[in-house]
Amino acid sequence: MKKEFYDIEWLNTLPVNRKAKEMLIKIGEWANPETMYSVQLAKCAIDRGMVDIEISVIETIEAMTSWRPVRLMNFFMINPDDDYSPTGWDDVHTPDDLARIIIDEIEEKMMLHFPMYGSV
Repeated sequence: MKKEFYDIEWLNTLPVNRKAKEMLIKIGEWANPETMYSVQLAKCAIDRGMVDIEISVIETIEAMTSWRPVRLMNFFMINPDDDYSPTGWDDVHTPDDLARIIIDEIEEKMMLHFPMYGSV
């Protein structure tokens, strides 16, 4: 039977988020079950200075830590019947590499949802 309401717990069971949780634990960070693990990993990489990205991406990732599950699903275009699978996520072995893939995915979705983002 399908779940009618998709919550953060459900989002965090997706394979990419389970891997993000493992990576958070690997670097000694607490994986907060109330936030999407992949977003937490991206934010952690930013906080640790491991990536160099535009301020608008940083602000978006900061905001995403408090988004409702339905908003996250819409932003990432997660279909409840399919796996959410950013390109290359399953081939990486380090927290920073996975964070980079997630950040690239977020930036790509920003370009889609916020067309003016890329034109400066």
